[in-house]
Amino acid sequence: MSRRHHMFLLEGVYFISFCTLYAYTVTILLEYGYTEVQCGYITMLQYVMMTIAGPVYGRMIDRGLSPKKLFIILAAGGIIVTPLLPVCFAKGFSLTMISFGIISALDFCGATVIDTWINQMTLRDETIDYGMIRSAGSIFYATTAIVSGYLIVPLGINFLFWLHMGSLAVAILLAVTFADPNKLPLLEPDRFAGEEAPDETFAQSIRTMMKNRPFVIFLICGTMYYFATRAVNGFMQVIINYIGGDASTYGVSVFLYCVGEFLLMRLASRLLRRGMKLPVLFITATAGLGLRILLLGVLKTMTGVMLTQILLSVGFASYLRFNIDYVASLFPRQYAGRAILISVAVTQGLGSIIGNLAGGYLLASVGVPVYCFICGGAMFLSMAIFLMGKPFSAAK
Repeated sequence: MSRRHHMFLLEGVYFISFCTLYAYTVTILLEYGYTEVQCGYITMLQYVMMTIAGPVYGRMIDRGLSPKKLFIILAAGGIIVTPLLPVCFAKGFSLTMISFGIISALDFCGATVIDTWINQMTLRDETIDYGMIRSAGSIFYATTAIVSGYLIVPLGINFLFWLHMGSLAVAILLAVTFADPNKLPLLEPDRFAGEEAPDETFAQSIRTMMKNRPFVIFLICGTMYYFATRAVNGFMQVIINYIGGDASTYGVSVFLYCVGEFLLMRLASRLLRRGMKLPVLFITATAGLGLRILLLGVLKTMTGVMLTQILLSVGFASYLRFNIDYVASLFPRQYAGRAILISVAVTQGLGSIIGNLAGGYLLASVGVPVYCFICGGAMFLSMAIFLMGKPFSAAK
């Protein structure tokens, strides 16, 4: 099997595990009797742990730990903790928070570690393209979502935990047999080589990164992006229930946008190779998702909601293809692990913490339509700030 196909399969199998637990977190919690506000606190905890653990993992990678080894450690930890989740969920809110916090620091963070792994491999193997590999996550996630949505009723909600564990085990087997980027030569010399002092501390490297204006602007815009998108998507089951759907309808909605995301991410890679600038993807992402979220606030039919998944596909595919490459282009290779994981920790972590925490209260107090208008407005504001930062001159 070629490296490209091997990593494509590894990415896909990991996202089977990711989908079975994290796409259905709110569905699982509602089944266990938790309120929307409690769901907001629990899902917020995922991103609290990501915000804490992400920079630490990034520093470990930049200090020499292979992302391959780190991924295997995190996935193995997830397998150990997963059987405890249904027990803790049934015991009450406190134990649920503790157990979910632990697993969030483990395999939930595996996605960004794989992103860093892919980024390192693109510098060492010309057959590997981030968009092509990451698209595997979308199509495997999509298939898992629709199958799981229909199996929840006959098999019960707890079968998701077993599927999560099993797919993590397969992902570990695939990771063990895949190339370690630390043992492969670079395709070309690093254009930033020698710019980082070898004895620079973690705190000093953080201060250095915060002096990079395009990076700081992206952190602000990305945080607003995730505030708007992760909150709405995390509570998509609630929105679908409001319109009259159920768990199987939610599975279909996830399937539709993930299939579109798979196709559009591969298209984005081709367009980038033909000269399109990276910032165009962020502008496309915020415009498409901003419109989609506003439409969710006014649509009253399930058909209309499903059609908005096209915009979700455009938005997510554009952002995912943009994010890692843009951040990596702003810094020396020696900063790459930190820059990528810190950007994810801040944007996805902080943005989703605020979004999930506020989302539960907003849905309960102002209702679905107003909640969607707030998130849609935040998305367009993110695009405006990004454009004011002159991103085309910063992108390499």
